Amino acid sequence: MTIEVTNLRKKFDDTQALKGISFQVDDGEIFGLLGPNGAGKTTTVKILATMLLSDSGEAKIKGMNVVEKPKKVRGLVDVITARDKFYRRLDAYQNIKFFSSIYEVEDWKVKMKEYGERLGLEEKDFEKKLADYSTGMRQKLNLIRNLIRKTPILFLDEPTLGLDPVSSRKFRSLLKEVMEEEQKTVIFTSHNMYEVEEICERIAIMNQGEITMRGEPKELKDQIYPKRMIEFSYLDGIKKPKFKNEYVEKVETKGENVRVIIESGDGEHVHEVIQDILDSGGIRNLSVKEPTLEEAFIRHTGDEEEVSTEEIDWT
Repeated sequence: MTIEVTNLRKKFDDTQALKGISFQVDDGEIFGLLGPNGAGKTTTVKILATMLLSDSGEAKIKGMNVVEKPKKVRGLVDVITARDKFYRRLDAYQNIKFFSSIYEVEDWKVKMKEYGERLGLEEKDFEKKLADYSTGMRQKLNLIRNLIRKTPILFLDEPTLGLDPVSSRKFRSLLKEVMEEEQKTVIFTSHNMYEVEEICERIAIMNQGEITMRGEPKELKDQIYPKRMIEFSYLDGIKKPKFKNEYVEKVETKGENVRVIIESGDGEHVHEVIQDILDSGGIRNLSVKEPTLEEAFIRHTGDEEEVSTEEIDWT
């Protein structure tokens, strides 16, 4: 077990930021912390990274208590946030060289070019001063600076904030490759549900300082909002037959197109409804879709009445 958190509590003035949270992260795992603003995600990361003291509870990294052995813990972890800390008057090479000397990374230039190429930064970009960098370019360099450090544990706190969709995708791809090559353990916080669902093996949902649910992305979606949507259309000229199934919750028809919403159950319900639809004849373009993690998250942490079936962002 790489990370162990037990009954962690933290209070700021009258606000209870953490209310006794507990979780574990396995070696080589990408673990996601999801939650609305103020849920306690960043507070948790700061405590694990020895940047903040908890009021009570215990946090361990590789078996070491983060309060009792902070220096050893700092040598094992690195934190990537949306805020970069570079010297604006220096160029990219000079900045990375300086930080690499602190981290004692000898092959920094090779790694810098390799990671830069994957993220869309060229050699000419590395020769520019940071004052001339855009927000997105600085964040890419921030990612590079942290990835070249040989630490087994990464805390990624909104790491793709400020990146365009293409750059975010490149970063996720790079992160997966680095994970496979170096077996890093990652705690990942983000408001981007798509990227969390894509890269995290397990997720803990936080709300108001508590962990309210945890599990694999698919498990969470099935627990929170166990529905599926089947879409299809009838061939031109085919009389639309009616089909009945006890698991069908709602049927919407618009022209030749039909949308059927069902309780997914254990999966057998979906197959049964599909078979009923196919047996009705004259079907084309049939597809099965499920709610996104974002939809499940909104329903779990927010007001369900604000999200109607028609507003679901099905994938």
